[in-house]
Amino acid sequence: MKPLDTDADPRVVGPFELLARLGAGGMGVAYLARRIPLDNLPDEMAAGYRLVDSGAEEESASAQLVVVKMIQPSLLDHPQARERFAREIDAVRVVVSDRVPALRAADPEAVEPWFAMDYIAGPSLHTLVKESGSLAAGPYAALGLALVDALRAIHGTKLLHRDLKPSNVVLGPDGPVVLDFGLAVLSERQSSQALTKTGDQMGTAPYMPVEQLRDTKHVEEPADVYALGATLFFALTGRPPYPVMPLMSPPKWDGVAHSFLPLLAQILVASPSQRPDLDGVQESLYTLLADAGLTPEAAAAQLRDHVAAAGLTPELPPQALADDPDPAVQELAQRAVNRGDAPDAPWAEDDLGFYGIDTDEIEWAAIDSDGPGAPGGYTPTLADPEPDPPATPASPAEPADVPRPVPTSYPLPPPSPHDDAAKAVVTAHGTPRTPPRAAQHVAADLRERYAHRRDL
Repeated sequence: MKPLDTDADPRVVGPFELLARLGAGGMGVAYLARRIPLDNLPDEMAAGYRLVDSGAEEESASAQLVVVKMIQPSLLDHPQARERFAREIDAVRVVVSDRVPALRAADPEAVEPWFAMDYIAGPSLHTLVKESGSLAAGPYAALGLALVDALRAIHGTKLLHRDLKPSNVVLGPDGPVVLDFGLAVLSERQSSQALTKTGDQMGTAPYMPVEQLRDTKHVEEPADVYALGATLFFALTGRPPYPVMPLMSPPKWDGVAHSFLPLLAQILVASPSQRPDLDGVQESLYTLLADAGLTPEAAAAQLRDHVAAAGLTPELPPQALADDPDPAVQELAQRAVNRGDAPDAPWAEDDLGFYGIDTDEIEWAAIDSDGPGAPGGYTPTLADPEPDPPATPASPAEPADVPRPVPTSYPLPPPSPHDDAAKAVVTAHGTPRTPPRAAQHVAADLRERYAHRRDL
């Protein structure tokens, strides 16, 4: 958990105040956040955010925390990445289980898509094992049973996770929780809407089975069962079954006690049809507990005690422990809502929005009357080539006190002084007008929709 980078990280996203940066992956960036209490939030805005209340009237400050995940800025212009991010939101929404974080809000159609889910206070399995050692029989079986419950809930919605591994398992106060549905997928193999193509390899190689390494698109539930076994193997040894990628031969069993071999030897096999299903895994874990003289409840208590004794739960920043959000942040967000803007409008970058101009390519600014160059003329930057002489006679000169828009730092030809669209964004005093954030979102949405229309 790191402090926000004021130059790169947003302060507010939707109705959430961001508090710290949790980490980043290939698809997204995750932040610790808290919802900002807002009065008179329009119903249509709340519906657009898909807001879901936790259901508890009285909650501690830490219980109100969420994780806000945003798509990587470098992927915003990639339609397939945006579509996969939207499907991750759908996956988190439909899976209802104590072993999966609940979705609290989302805006997949935003200029910068995001969603918020429950924050689970605890270390990852990877951190726990690396820092405090392997698990004994009771905590090991409790972990396995929790992962079975998680996968049963995921598979019950016709989803596959496809990336179960120690770093995607967090050991919270109420037990293990499975995170990261970035590669979760419906049974899409026969669908023209499939994002994963035949032969694609996706996932984490040391924890995936051979069939997923060869063709991620066509894997079935046994691939997730294998990943469960590989994760349990790590819980005992601190390493994956294979250091680089899965092999057809059995893994090396160094560090695995004899009592754990029967189950792992059944799961970590190359043939999907030979692996047990989730019911079979659960039954083997119950047998392990019986041999150890433990009940599932006692094993779960041992796991909680082990996690607490390790002292590896990430320390929250001071602002996350406060009962209320930053008063200045809440006031600005409330003012934005009162005037009909989105709560995060005050923190949006100054952008001239749509207003008839393609803001992806050019940004207009007014030139000062005492700035360099002739009033109203085109002033090249250091990166600009010298402009070619005009091919046609210049239009009649206009009064010197009428400002004209000029490009700020782009090697573009000077705009026509008669371009009404350009004039529309400049006020009489020569300063750009910034439209409301809501108008910018609408403009961006319109551009995206028209870019994908086939009937124009």
